[in-house]
Amino acid sequence: MILLKKSLILLIIFTLIFTISSNVFADRGSIPFQPGIRIFEPNQQALIAWNGEEEILILSTELYADQDTKVLEVLPLPHEPEIKKSSRDVLRKANELLIADQFKHLLQPVTRSSDSKQIPGGEVKQEVVIGSHDITVVKVLNENTFTDWVNNYLKQKGKDNPVIPKELTETIKRYIDKDYNFFVFDTVDVGPKPYFNEAIYYKFKSDKLYYPLEITKSDHGESSISLLVLTESNLINFHGIQRDKIEFEKGPKLINRDDAEFISSDIADLFTSHFAGNNGSEKVRLASWKIVDNLANFDSDLLADYTIPEGGENLTFMGHKYINCMTHPNYPFKTEKTLSSLNGKVEMYLGGTRSLPWYAYSLNGKILFNAVTGEPFGSLENIEEKKLTFEGYSGQGYIWSENFLTKEMEAVEIPNAFFVTDVVGYKFCSGLRVDENGEISGNRNSFWIKR
Repeated sequence: MILLKKSLILLIIFTLIFTISSNVFADRGSIPFQPGIRIFEPNQQALIAWNGEEEILILSTELYADQDTKVLEVLPLPHEPEIKKSSRDVLRKANELLIADQFKHLLQPVTRSSDSKQIPGGEVKQEVVIGSHDITVVKVLNENTFTDWVNNYLKQKGKDNPVIPKELTETIKRYIDKDYNFFVFDTVDVGPKPYFNEAIYYKFKSDKLYYPLEITKSDHGESSISLLVLTESNLINFHGIQRDKIEFEKGPKLINRDDAEFISSDIADLFTSHFAGNNGSEKVRLASWKIVDNLANFDSDLLADYTIPEGGENLTFMGHKYINCMTHPNYPFKTEKTLSSLNGKVEMYLGGTRSLPWYAYSLNGKILFNAVTGEPFGSLENIEEKKLTFEGYSGQGYIWSENFLTKEMEAVEIPNAFFVTDVVGYKFCSGLRVDENGEISGNRNSFWIKR
């Protein structure tokens, strides 16, 4: 299967051309059958659809190598998947609801076998060929002998007896320890000419939205993952990588059953019961996400669901209800800078030029910034009516403003900036906003409230 290996973290779906500027070695999460060959995966595409019980994962990657070779990619899954040919056209159609793009049609799958065979350490559940993909789904039977079986499997598939690297072996064992007992092994032919592999469809049971990231941990270097995500509700609780590691680029956009059918009948069927609610008025959320980090930092997978985290309190801020409100764990914000104080009434300051204006809160000639985000200070109710004491440090800040003439966003230097680490008598909180219709926002809002 399309293995999420080191470069597999470079899932670029969101742009029109899905390209990145640098090549990534795929010799960490994937295994070349001939030692010393470098594998590159400059472009990758993925769509995740999750209804709370089942997930559809559609993956496609662009591969090439400095020599002709076979490559084995590994995908860990929580349950046995249904596997079939998909199409990058599905990704294009999902993107078309956000942006436009085009893809070519793919080959039909050729079923090789559906019989289960007992093997030391594992059980072969499926074998199927889809275009250039030679796929085997294996259930772990004995974790102590499972990787030995995989190495024997590689010997059968390739000429030069490739062996799973120690780092990847350790990662596979960690998945097994977490009861991820199904692994998809995808053997792909690659060569010097870049091309997109066929998109593969996986459907499996999962009580959380799931995307494997830890499988790439043995790789090195920074990578960028772009995902299209469809869910019934806003995802609130992130059990794996922290939510602040994810950049929420576009959406969520509400789409109806016709939109889902436009993307794929499989996607629409996944949400059938949801679309049937409230006389067919229910809609599914479509969004695009990006994750950028060093591959070695992926200590956990992407795991999220709709459950509200335990703890916190309910608050009302500026007329809006928030739940699960918690004080920032590092507040007051720590810094090695020399701290000073500002005291007085805050004013709204309008600066810049006629073509590039900007505004921000100021006090005693200093423009106020949040020391953590680096953005202009805000989210304090009736701030201009209060006499406040700020702790923080002076420095140079930046404010983004739209140039009226060019319509481009430009960064304006603010030399007289004051970065707030504490507001005396207040605490810095974040909470989940509840809309008038009872919908809970997936984004946590931050604000200052009295202690």
